Amino acid sequence: MEPGGCRVEAEIPLHVTGLWLPLWRPSPLESGSLGAGLLLEPPARVVVEPCRPGRRCGLTASTPEGELARVPSVVAEVHRLDPATAAASVRVESPVPLGRGYAVSAVLALAASLALLAREPWRSLEEAARLAHVAEVEAGTGLGDVVAILYGRGLEARLAPGAPGLARVESVPVSAEAVTVELGGVYETSRMHRRLSWRLHGLAAPRLARLLERPSLGLFLEEARGFALEAGFVDERAAAALDGAVESGLARGWYAKKNVAVVVAAPGKAEELEAQLRAAGFSRLRRLRAASSPLRVSLHC
Repeated sequence: MEPGGCRVEAEIPLHVTGLWLPLWRPSPLESGSLGAGLLLEPPARVVVEPCRPGRRCGLTASTPEGELARVPSVVAEVHRLDPATAAASVRVESPVPLGRGYAVSAVLALAASLALLAREPWRSLEEAARLAHVAEVEAGTGLGDVVAILYGRGLEARLAPGAPGLARVESVPVSAEAVTVELGGVYETSRMHRRLSWRLHGLAAPRLARLLERPSLGLFLEEARGFALEAGFVDERAAAALDGAVESGLARGWYAKKNVAVVVAAPGKAEELEAQLRAAGFSRLRRLRAASSPLRVSLHC
């Protein structure tokens, strides 16, 4: 083992949930969400090393919008919960920006929590993920993304809430390309929960129940689209343009969470789909694909 700890490398998929029912409990370990979403890649890439002279301590994160100028609240919460995690160099390269709906806050929480493994490699990945989950709940940045990223692949369904070890996640492997459309600016999760509150349960519960009866990508896209419209994540103009992509045969369906819409391309049509969306006036587009595996971690000691 390298003196003072190990180097941890990780690939962390993105997650855009399409249906969710928030469940707050007295304990953050028991709080979480039920729902379903897509795991997407390319993943965020993370390197964690012990802090040493000449090596920058703390977390640095680069995104397509540049390096984050300040420590995100969820990372500060990881450090508060376990101060020893701050004594590490954590470098994150995210393919997407923070605050749009891709679950980058969960990615950052997981990256910061992996300092546990760099310092004490006998600790389990599930332990680190529990720390990340609690930090997300306490910071108000998420409820179910950490467990989806830890356990899911392709289309994931969260069947029991809570932190890793309590939550239950099942997956339907899917092969699909997607074009994501960023519809607006930063939209904080805590503000979304305050605005929608318990309406989310009434909107999502019957749709999730139907999906779990016959889980498939097609039904997920249908139910998640309806949920996004009812929750007000997409305005009429954007919805009409996205529906047009489906009607033209270029897309299998779409849904939205916060300020990002995920448009799943028909087989072999991702390039044409992207061109049609640009012609419809959307400019902030990204090409992603369904992730074939959950969070991957390797230790070098």
